[in-house]
Amino acid sequence: MAAIDDLIAQIEDKALRERLRLEMGRITKEKKFGLVFEDHLPELTPVYSARVRKGCNVALRDGALSALWRVLSVQGESAECVNRNTGEKRLIPLVDLVVVRQFGEPIFPALVPVERVQNGAEDAPWHSLIEADNYHALQLLEYLYAGQVDCIYIDPPYNSGAKDWKYNNNYVDTNDQWRHSKWLAMMQRRLKLAKQLLNPENSVLIVTIDEKEYLRLGLLLEQEFPEARIQMVSTAINPAAVARVGSFGRIDEYIYFVLFGSSAPSKLSLDSDWIPGKGRTHKGTARWDLFRRSGSNAARTHSPGCFYPIYVNPSIPAVVDVGEPLSRGESTPPERPNCIAVLPIRKNGSEGVWMAGVPEFKKRLGEGRIRLSVKKGKVVIYYLADGEYKKIMDELYPVAGHDVNGALIVGAVESGNPLAIPGTQWRIPGHDATQYGSRLITSFLPDRKFPYPKSLYAVEDTLRFFVANKPNALILDFFAGSGTTAHAVMRLNRQDDGCRRAILVTNNEVSAEEQKSLQEQGLYPGHPDWEKYGICQHITLPRLAAAITGKTPQSEPVKGDYKFTDEFPMEDGFAANLEYFRLDFLDKNQVALGRQFREILPILWLKAGAIGTRPEIPANQPIPAVLIPAQTPFAVLVEESHFATFLEQVEARPDLTHVFLVTDSEEAFQEMAAQLNVPNIMQLYRDYLENFVINKGERAA
Repeated sequence: MAAIDDLIAQIEDKALRERLRLEMGRITKEKKFGLVFEDHLPELTPVYSARVRKGCNVALRDGALSALWRVLSVQGESAECVNRNTGEKRLIPLVDLVVVRQFGEPIFPALVPVERVQNGAEDAPWHSLIEADNYHALQLLEYLYAGQVDCIYIDPPYNSGAKDWKYNNNYVDTNDQWRHSKWLAMMQRRLKLAKQLLNPENSVLIVTIDEKEYLRLGLLLEQEFPEARIQMVSTAINPAAVARVGSFGRIDEYIYFVLFGSSAPSKLSLDSDWIPGKGRTHKGTARWDLFRRSGSNAARTHSPGCFYPIYVNPSIPAVVDVGEPLSRGESTPPERPNCIAVLPIRKNGSEGVWMAGVPEFKKRLGEGRIRLSVKKGKVVIYYLADGEYKKIMDELYPVAGHDVNGALIVGAVESGNPLAIPGTQWRIPGHDATQYGSRLITSFLPDRKFPYPKSLYAVEDTLRFFVANKPNALILDFFAGSGTTAHAVMRLNRQDDGCRRAILVTNNEVSAEEQKSLQEQGLYPGHPDWEKYGICQHITLPRLAAAITGKTPQSEPVKGDYKFTDEFPMEDGFAANLEYFRLDFLDKNQVALGRQFREILPILWLKAGAIGTRPEIPANQPIPAVLIPAQTPFAVLVEESHFATFLEQVEARPDLTHVFLVTDSEEAFQEMAAQLNVPNIMQLYRDYLENFVINKGERAA
């Protein structure tokens, strides 16, 4: 640094010299140790729906977004443009141009309803799918849910160099010397916004990643969230190992948990897969042993009274009866309807004995200390020993003198899985991304493929540790991909009648192969025949619609059953609802005229919790002076002169949670708000979209 200081001192221009000193001071202060990367220019945003006007920035539809032109004039079906880098002037057909927004240019967002999927009651959770660049979507969501999100789960691009993500509309590959730096710059901007959304008192950010960026991501998370507790888990997603030339096969990936405030993983009822063991099944703080005796004195001749049949109904599965010990020389137990008789037959085929006699077995069964494993027609019976049983009771019911035989305790233990928090090595069969990701998606979308989807059960399990005790949790995924997060949330809600709500954000990019094919057909981004193959329209929406309704896009019942936590036919669907929006950008001139109230209604509905059917005002109807939809908990005063009527109607709706008052006067707003007994009261300016303008500040850059 001393040499650089000497060089700076030789600069004659005082202003430049001081500016360089300030910049070098900032760099040495912020990036001397740890993570060092270039900031890069923020991403540019193509706005395919925007009209090309004089003065706006544009790019060629088939060119790079960074090759910007400024429109000098519009002449019929063409625009006279000047290249901002070279100064070249050219007359370009409008059809070949797309409007580009740079960072710092105000953008007026609107959520345009595209499609609705409803398979639940009006008051069932309404999940949201937003097709958008996630940076701008996060800016809008900050207005809606700042400090309210319970859990953010994201699976960002892994930056493998295999054209898995774009920066400024160009694929980033292994030949890009700034590949890692661009990825970090992209992630940092989004994490800064995500931080504003999370509840600082109790929330979690979950990020999955592989070995390409996990080191840099870890440093970035520590840099951006110094107040949080961060832990990383290794999880097996490809048990068969993905072969890599000259390298070990890849089996696992990593999950970062960023915990805010009091957030911590909940103790859950976990099965043996979470803590594997040989010859016995471990369950967190307790150990379940085989009920068939092993070792010495394990033959039938040693304890004839412990050779008896245990009758199991494998379709439940459960123990439904216990027989008496068989007489000497008798090896065939009496039959029971719909049951199989399980005898203590040893691995070598000889007759063994159970760990206890019939009376003791019945006692333990009644206490919930017997469990079964039924796999591929084989029944194995386990028991919880006295010491282990006491350990569970002390943990679940530490109050001295509690009746350990009480129904509450039996109910808590009868699942056979004591509450526990697992370790940091997850080897769970249900997390296999091939079996329960790629292949599972084909059940819902038989004619479509999506590369490297997460296992549905892996996402479900990961979320459960943090939202099991939050039945009304708000969960966000702004790298939504195929929509696995919302699918997992719907499964969690079904298991405990929860009302958790998922918000998903994804762009509508096509794959590199599809892009080449579509370009050869003369198509371009923004064209309907191009957009219908984008990830949101081609995969995310139809996958979630199929999951909710139980029917494929071809209206056929989804084949197969869900596994693990609860097994039921996929064709049953879910009692859930989904709204699909596209984030669009409105014309400033229209915004200034105050003509966009209809466009902000979806935003207000989301702000009020997305409860009930989203209200709409038909284009052929005037904007009402007072809007209080019947099934949603918000109200809007559009005209101040109608406040008396508005107040009367609001007082008749004790369910209201949000009130929006349209006025440009702060004094009038305060006066009206003082008379309203509603938890959330907000002011809206008459130039409606000015309330939500995004992309205008440096704070989140």
